[in-house]
Amino acid sequence: MHHSENQPIKDRSELFVEQSPSAIAMFDREVRYLAASQQWLKDYNLEGLDIIGKSHYDIFDNISQEWKDIHQECLKGAIKKKQEDSFIGNDGTTQWISWDIRPWYTEKNEIGGILMYTADITPIKKKEHLLSRYQELLDKTNEVASIGTWEVDLKKKTVTWSKVTRDIHEAAEGFTPNINDGINFYKEGENREIIYKHFQACIEEKKTFDLELEIITAKGNHKWIRTVGIPEIENNQVVSVYGVFQDIDEKTKANKLLALQEEQFRQTFEFAANGMALVGLQGQWLQVNKSLSQIIGYSKNELEKLTFADITHPADLEKDYKLLDQLTNGKIDSYQMEKRYFHKKGHIIWVLLSVSMVKNSMGLPSHYVAQINNITERKQAQFQLQESISKLQGIQDASTQVSIIETDINGVIKSFNRGAENLLGYSATEMIDKQTPEIIHLASEIKERSKELSKSYNTDIQGVQTLVYQASVGLYETREWTYIRKNGSTFPVQLTVTAIKNSNNEVKGYLGVATDISNLKRVEEEVKSLLDVTQEQNERLLNFAHIVSHNLRSHSGNLSMLTELMKMEVPEATQNPFFPLLTEASENLKETIQHLNEVVAMSTKTNDNLLSLNLLEYIKKAQTNLHASILESETQIEINVSSSIFVKAIPAYLESIFLNLISNAVKYRSSERPNRITIDAIVKKQFVVIKFTDNGMGMNMKLHGRKLFGMYKTFHGNEDARGIGLFITKNQIEAMNGKIEVESELDKGTTFKVYLKL
Repeated sequence: MHHSENQPIKDRSELFVEQSPSAIAMFDREVRYLAASQQWLKDYNLEGLDIIGKSHYDIFDNISQEWKDIHQECLKGAIKKKQEDSFIGNDGTTQWISWDIRPWYTEKNEIGGILMYTADITPIKKKEHLLSRYQELLDKTNEVASIGTWEVDLKKKTVTWSKVTRDIHEAAEGFTPNINDGINFYKEGENREIIYKHFQACIEEKKTFDLELEIITAKGNHKWIRTVGIPEIENNQVVSVYGVFQDIDEKTKANKLLALQEEQFRQTFEFAANGMALVGLQGQWLQVNKSLSQIIGYSKNELEKLTFADITHPADLEKDYKLLDQLTNGKIDSYQMEKRYFHKKGHIIWVLLSVSMVKNSMGLPSHYVAQINNITERKQAQFQLQESISKLQGIQDASTQVSIIETDINGVIKSFNRGAENLLGYSATEMIDKQTPEIIHLASEIKERSKELSKSYNTDIQGVQTLVYQASVGLYETREWTYIRKNGSTFPVQLTVTAIKNSNNEVKGYLGVATDISNLKRVEEEVKSLLDVTQEQNERLLNFAHIVSHNLRSHSGNLSMLTELMKMEVPEATQNPFFPLLTEASENLKETIQHLNEVVAMSTKTNDNLLSLNLLEYIKKAQTNLHASILESETQIEINVSSSIFVKAIPAYLESIFLNLISNAVKYRSSERPNRITIDAIVKKQFVVIKFTDNGMGMNMKLHGRKLFGMYKTFHGNEDARGIGLFITKNQIEAMNGKIEVESELDKGTTFKVYLKL
């Protein structure tokens, strides 16, 4: 009820409330709004609402009975206040306030209603709560080495992982898990059951958990982790669970593995079927197992007084030391080799040695671990197999027309194959263990070969040793011999003799493989006969050329003399238009005869006339002889030839070749550019290659290449060209066992390559 007598006080109070900068509201005795400050309306999201005259309980229908009781107490004169308190707002969020509620009085000093003063301290409380939460999280993180964090917001049903936590799970960078995802990362079975149980207890019973469990990452890797979970509580309810996540996989596995490895190594070392040892950096035996003692015959105490080098075969030490040095210097992680040990009783033991290195805590070499496997029986079987294969392979590969005869070290026949029977007419029974190969050889050939070998090796070599001596000193010998058949007839063979060795690389016998070369020799004779016929025909042709050259030279001389006499005795005859033609024909005939003489001269034997000539001297000599034409044509010549190079040649030929090639390069120069000739020489195997390169007119090789070196072939329309120079040059080079090659491009230039013997 409103009372008019109270109106002045009420009006003033309402005005005060409305203008107050604080959150304050004035209510009547029915807790209906009389006035409210702007801050009150803002703090409680009431701006724009008409609340005057309306019940506070209608506007906030979720006000608890506890608050209503406080209001009633204040309407009876009590003053209530609290520095911190919370309530659920209309939007469902928790609000924190400090409040003061007291009655207001009318002019008659009667209670007219209550005044409520509040201050919204929600932001402060949130900061305090966040600070407390961070501090708690920081403490826990410091406790477990500051690693990943995680949070499950139960209100929003979201899961948040830090980058480190996501990396531990090996999840993709943008991966956002849900609650089930997080649980399902734990290994199915005991690990998943444990995390589920503790997570539920954290939510329902507000219990913190700290667990070490195994997860399976997004990439399928098994990993040990430590997870700590802390409940966040609001209004006595867990609203989120947050915590830390640590990767302890390496430490956990290392501890488990170390314990396992130590036990396994002890068991393996002591009871291994193979020999095992710890060896010091100086090669001393630090510790050995029972199996190693059994393999090499030394007791543990005896071995600990020795080094591995003391019982190693000298031929294997260098390789062992080399590998050990590489291991010590970190070039290799381990090595394995077959080697030989001396048994205590003196015989050889073959072993397969495997060595690795152990480092100390400083990363420096501490000692070696050696595993020794006895492979003696295997090696013996291997040597026997190799010997058998070597022997059988030779026999198997031979046809029945190839003679294969095996002897022992003394030359006694031990194997006589079907091919030998077919070729020689003897049976294997007649030869094996009864004869030596001397029976099938001409005594004269053995005697002659015996003299040669005895002289070469400065020792007396006789009889069957003549046939096998080269093989006995590690050489293969293949040569022609004459075999004698059982019926006394002979035939030529090509015989190869090799040594047969045992597992110790010692010669235990010889294998002779012979092929009948009768047909080959027959063909050889036929070829020789053909060569003789060819030689005779060449000589006849040469004689014919000499006769033709001589007779033509006589007729040419007579013809030249007649033309000269006509000039002197019958001058008017020279006016006849045919006279110049006669003179020209006479000169051409003379030139042709000269060319023929040169060709004939090249057909004679030249090998006996070859001399060792200085290449550079003859090049410079040709340059000097052509000095006038070189100067007139303004040709530049560059010579890149060592003065130490000599060639086998005929002086006149060599001079002619160089004169011809250089003069051609001058004669067929290009009018478009300065003429340049480069002469180079290199040694190539048994030849000296002389290159003459010019930048002249060049040639179309596709068009003229095949006839370039033909007689009377010209290609540039030069009226002075006769087409004989390159023909003679080629024949001169070939007469000295050389050859000539050419590369050319039209309007670019030409390169001639002359190959002459060193």
